[in-house]
Amino acid sequence: MSAPNAGRQSPDPERQTGAQQQDPVASNVNEQGGAPSQGNAKEASDDQKASLSSNPTHPLEKFAEEKTSKK
Repeated sequence: MSAPNAGRQSPDPERQTGAQQQDPVASNVNEQGGAPSQGNAKEASDDQKASLSSNPTHPLEKFAEEKTSKK
């Protein structure tokens, strides 16, 4: 079999790999574990929010105050 672009031709169907024949990516797509339970998700979210300050300062806020303050 000599094709003009031999390197770009697909193999015969008998010699194709599973991926070339549209096999599913994972064999157990419905058994890969789910999202965390509602209670765990809320706890994780609350833990993250607890460490945040309510009104963070802008990185340049201190510099702006120094620059505009009258000395």
